[in-house]
Amino acid sequence: NDNSPGLALGGITKGVSDLELTAAYAAIANGGTYNRPVFYTKVTDHSGKTILENSGLSHRVFKESTAYLLTSAMQSVVQSGTGTPYQLSSGMPVAGKTGTTDSYVDLQFVGYTPYYTAGIWTGYDTNVELPEADRTYISTLWTNVMSRIHESLPIKEFSVPDSVEQLTVCANTGLLPNTY
Repeated sequence: NDNSPGLALGGITKGVSDLELTAAYAAIANGGTYNRPVFYTKVTDHSGKTILENSGLSHRVFKESTAYLLTSAMQSVVQSGTGTPYQLSSGMPVAGKTGTTDSYVDLQFVGYTPYYTAGIWTGYDTNVELPEADRTYISTLWTNVMSRIHESLPIKEFSVPDSVEQLTVCANTGLLPNTY
């Protein structure tokens, strides 16, 4: 039964697939709107007649302000945390989260830009530690793919929703500066 306190820490019986995890992060990137992943949108025959159509399913899963605050926090992961190898050389903003199991059995990164979300996992089907030399290709692969699909896109920042107010706070106390 996965209905337990351990659920908040990822303690679930069968885990989450890369597709499910990437779709969850895409909901954050989409301002709190979840879009069911689809592998095709339309299939046509040789004359252009539609044979199959796959419309997406979409619904709000949390507030736009919550999505922005999560994005802001995950930008810090890429700017100055464990995700720095996932920065794009173009300067395109990236938000994301790294994940590593004990002894480097699994490595994972899910990240997004204002345009696209991508997730990557590496490891063996058996719980074998990844050799040290194989621990960096995950960031190389992610950044190469994302760099290529962003080549002709203009750099843009993540949108700040109207429901979020940005204020300056004191670095020592975390409080608003006194005005007197």
